[in-house]
Amino acid sequence: MTALLAFLAATLAGGADFAGGYASRFANGIRVAVFAQVVGLAFALPLAIAYGSERLGAADVTWSLLAGIAAACGFGCFYSAMGRGLITVVAPVSAVMTAIIPVGYALARGERPGTPAQIGLVVALVAVIVVSVAPGKQDAAAGALDRGVLALSLASGLFFGLFLIAFSRVSEQAGMWPVTLERLAAAATLVVLALALTRGPVEGVRRLLPYVLAIGAIDLIASVLVLLALQRGPVAIASVFASLYPVTTVLLAGAILRERLSRLQYVGVVCALVAVAVVSSG
Repeated sequence: MTALLAFLAATLAGGADFAGGYASRFANGIRVAVFAQVVGLAFALPLAIAYGSERLGAADVTWSLLAGIAAACGFGCFYSAMGRGLITVVAPVSAVMTAIIPVGYALARGERPGTPAQIGLVVALVAVIVVSVAPGKQDAAAGALDRGVLALSLASGLFFGLFLIAFSRVSEQAGMWPVTLERLAAAATLVVLALALTRGPVEGVRRLLPYVLAIGAIDLIASVLVLLALQRGPVAIASVFASLYPVTTVLLAGAILRERLSRLQYVGVVCALVAVAVVSSG
């Protein structure tokens, strides 16, 4: 169940990431992230109230806020990178870091998944790496990846990995309030970043509106699924499968933007699906 929940979260997050990256091509990436997080917060608050909670402790609040700060920094870097580079490159490179950081944390804490889970974990990691290092046909023609885009991609993955670690420390008794608190911290952090790093008037709001509404709603559902996955299973398994968001992002970029995939990238997509089946059957 953990693998399935995390993979569903990754599938939705990948769609939201594609929309955010596409919107960042005609609007500032940090501003796109700000609007999306504010929309997500508006959706998250009534969800938390309706879901309820048994106990929201100080530790839950702290870890949720830290998760939001990490997510905000991650989205700022991620959308900025996708606004400057190929989506089929940025998303997978980010995902490698997103997977490595929490897996290292989980193993250091003594997590030892069962044999089927270990096999699925390895296959999933292979999927993330293959999709990342195998250049699409347009990527190969474009030459080396811009260093600034690469740095932003790696930084986003680092922050997303820290987000997963922080979210994994939240208790089940907290209900859905961690999602709301995470969105609150993310929105506040991104507002600060936007004020500090962006200049000039906000343009194209009407054009941006459908994108941020979709991103905010879809990403909120993904966050709920990630929280449930982290609460119900090993952090290593949940983190790796949650890091498979490039599968959706890359497929959408190929279908809509014609950023053509290589055969190895298709192999990575198949590996991701196989990994989900292996872990779920175990």
